Amino acid sequence: MITFKRATENDIDFIAEAIMEAEKSGTDRLSYATVFDYDTNQVNELIKNALLEDIPGQELALSGFIIAYINNEYAGAVCSWIEAAEDIPSAVIKANVLYYFLGQETILRASTKAKLIETLNIPREAGTLQIESVYVCNKYRGLGVSNKLILEHIKDAIQTGVDFSQAQIHVAETNEAAVKSYLKLGFKTKIRKKCEDVSILKILPSDTRIMMELDLDDLYKNKLLV
Repeated sequence: MITFKRATENDIDFIAEAIMEAEKSGTDRLSYATVFDYDTNQVNELIKNALLEDIPGQELALSGFIIAYINNEYAGAVCSWIEAAEDIPSAVIKANVLYYFLGQETILRASTKAKLIETLNIPREAGTLQIESVYVCNKYRGLGVSNKLILEHIKDAIQTGVDFSQAQIHVAETNEAAVKSYLKLGFKTKIRKKCEDVSILKILPSDTRIMMELDLDDLYKNKLLV
């Protein structure tokens, strides 16, 4: 049986793991490490510190995560938020959080890499439900856990009275298992960006990103929402 709950500080180790593994997109390349010249332990500490601040409206907010459990074990986790709900883009909020913990020197050192990464940037659309850091433990893959978590986020947002009609997710095109899973739920590819500079693969797990979108009307039509 699968159950769900909001993440708390007691879950911070698992959520940090989820963020890092999701960021790798099925590879061994962790962008937080390659961009900031950090080792895995430093990245883990950075993410935990950001999570504890719990600044909403971006992907490093602890309270934005819902955890799935199977047999009382961690099975997966997903984060969501309504983009620019307070008129501030999530990219700006996240940048401020990272600046606070990384400091000016580290940010400046990473600026050249950041400019390269920017070529793959797909702006997030205000008023949409953003899905991020989708992670399922190896033991429970193939059971539809990620899509059940996404649906749980959508249902939760609806129940809280948030007005939105689309959910969006940004994913590395090379993460074929994830893309296939999202397509099964009803997501459709809306935007695709590719970086022609091959050095991007020294920083990110893929040189191509896509934005996929899911209309709530389709979920109702398919009786995935009632």
